[in-house]
Amino acid sequence: MSRQFPTTRWSVVLDAAQGPAAPKKALRELCEAYWRPLYTFLRRDGQSPEDAEDTVQGFFAALLSAPSIAGVEPDRGRFRSYLLGALRHYTAKQRAKSGALKRGGGSQTISLTINGAGAEGELELSDAHTPEAAYAHAWAAEILTRTRGRLGQRYADDGRGELFATLEPFLLTAQAPTYRQVAESLGMTEPNARVAVHRLRNRFRGLLREEVGHTVATDAEVDDEIRAVIAAIRV
Repeated sequence: MSRQFPTTRWSVVLDAAQGPAAPKKALRELCEAYWRPLYTFLRRDGQSPEDAEDTVQGFFAALLSAPSIAGVEPDRGRFRSYLLGALRHYTAKQRAKSGALKRGGGSQTISLTINGAGAEGELELSDAHTPEAAYAHAWAAEILTRTRGRLGQRYADDGRGELFATLEPFLLTAQAPTYRQVAESLGMTEPNARVAVHRLRNRFRGLLREEVGHTVATDAEVDDEIRAVIAAIRV
């Protein structure tokens, strides 16, 4: 079941920067939800599966430390750009610290379990993907997967899980059945099957706008970000 957040991704980050009373649990869940794009970036940038997992783990632990994000500005832009920039900053600092760490230095980390991290969770990408393009593709895949999960849960909550399972191929795949096949499977007429698919797609678009809206600073950026998601997933 896909997690849902009561506030935007940005408000979680900004609240976490306010100190110990901030909702750290929400930020922790946020980090766990978006580990894959960062992990994918590091893997395509040349890190081994183990090193990439350790780096993401350390980055999230640092992000959960209020001082590390206390300087985030209100004009922050897109959340995916912020996360990638923050990861780059973190890895640069880690490289600078490597000598000190080898001499016995170190810092306390925050325990964070990243469900499903590791080589077995990697996306299959062509060699043409740069680290940045791989990150964008993984980010888009995460957004679409979370949207589909939320929609499926809503259908299940309404007692229409079987309907969603039958219609789901019409969302994100070219392998969709015919309307006649859907009608026969669900015991409805073909026109009703078309209406059901139309409603499914409309609900998906609405939830996609919500999901994307949580990752940008203003409503005006939602359409541009949706176009970016679609463009990235097609590469």
